[in-house]
Amino acid sequence: MIKRFSLKKIGKYTILLLAVFLFYMFPKSKEYSLEVSTPIKNNFHYIFLIDKNGYISKTKIDIIDNKKENLVNELFEAMTIDSKYKDKIPNGFNQIIPKGTKLLNKEIKDNVLILDFSKEFIEVKKEMEEKLVEALIYTMTEIEGIDTISIKIENKQFTKLPKSGKKIDVYLKRDFGINKIYDIDSLRDLTEVIIYYAAKTEDNYVYYVPVTKYINSNKDKIKIIIDELTSKISYESNLMSYLNYNAKLIDYSFNEDVLDLNFNEYLFDNNQDKKVLEEVIYSISYSIKDNYNVSKINFYVNSEEIK
Repeated sequence: MIKRFSLKKIGKYTILLLAVFLFYMFPKSKEYSLEVSTPIKNNFHYIFLIDKNGYISKTKIDIIDNKKENLVNELFEAMTIDSKYKDKIPNGFNQIIPKGTKLLNKEIKDNVLILDFSKEFIEVKKEMEEKLVEALIYTMTEIEGIDTISIKIENKQFTKLPKSGKKIDVYLKRDFGINKIYDIDSLRDLTEVIIYYAAKTEDNYVYYVPVTKYINSNKDKIKIIIDELTSKISYESNLMSYLNYNAKLIDYSFNEDVLDLNFNEYLFDNNQDKKVLEEVIYSISYSIKDNYNVSKINFYVNSEEIK
């Protein structure tokens, strides 16, 4: 009986020791193998390219690296005709920097990006040279922390468009303008405002076209933006606004860098569903952020916030 008890006891200890042995045979890292891993999503970045109508337009491409210095190189390559990144360009858009252009040097000082190009940069048709500068300004200032660029050609400051003779500043911001339209009859109350219109490719991809309009008005820019987007008559038939022409901006208020916009019910695409079209949200938001220093925009209809 004692012998049988001892054998049972020995058997229990043997099983216990075997269990401990098996536990230590497998490293702790193996525990994580049962967890579901999250796949890495493709990063994208906004870029300004030529659309089928000749407008500098806002679209996006997949990018490899978000690091500021590397992103400058990647966006430059994507903008350059027949570059190694030409396959990244969405259908319906064309690259704009002349073929063979090299980025000889770049330097970032505070919020200023200094770009030094090879001489091929200026080998562009007269009607395209200003568009090239516009596209470069808007693309590079999409990079977080950059709001100004300066252009050099083989280490010489670029201050004049060679074919048109138009002078440009050493330091260039978005107030340089883009897809400019002049609707003025005097130099009084001259206002410059950037408005984003929607457009579509042949495969119905919606993108946005910024237009700098120069008009005679003493209204606040936010009012001009909404007035222009609700206008029945478009300056160009291929630029669209999805904002109902009966939509009215009742009031608005700034709280530091947050803007609250309060509209009437015509902001909705469908009053029953109480939904606002994505194209309306983007057109208004892009326009406001290019004219005001705001980080967030809240939309309201008759003082009720739209989520």
